[in-house]
Amino acid sequence: MAIRKIALSALLVNRANDRHGELENETAAIAQLFASQEQHMRNLAKDLVAKGEVFEPPLVFPDGDKFVVADGNRRTTCLKLLSTPRRAPTVELQQFFADLRKQWKGKFPDKIECRVETDRDRVDDILFRRHTGVQGGIGQSNWNDRMKNNFVIRTGKGNGLHVAERLRQG
Repeated sequence: MAIRKIALSALLVNRANDRHGELENETAAIAQLFASQEQHMRNLAKDLVAKGEVFEPPLVFPDGDKFVVADGNRRTTCLKLLSTPRRAPTVELQQFFADLRKQWKGKFPDKIECRVETDRDRVDDILFRRHTGVQGGIGQSNWNDRMKNNFVIRTGKGNGLHVAERLRQG
């Protein structure tokens, strides 16, 4: 595993993403992400602009002089469309991304930090653990309602009270 900053232009949205199966090219993959999850994609783009960062580096593997995104296609797509709004699949989305891009504070990143894996079996092992459920404890363990509530109460993220902040104001 290596963490490496990679040019946005060198990242390929995965045309064989498991979210949609094999498609003809990156453009079709981008269109499919919006066809199936437009509101989530819009919300993610707004969050990227508001925070000015990607919290989870995309998982990528080399393909010639480019890198295919194995995990993080939605994040990568949003960044690519913020960078070049005309690549969005509809005129309305092109305008949305152009308007949103104007709100980016500071210099827009031309490179993003990615986790690079060269072994496709390892990539699939990582995807298995991230996206197929708990898998008897080896996969990502989802929070139940109590755990989510504890987080909301502790941090104030969501509709809960931020306990540490409340104590500080005290």
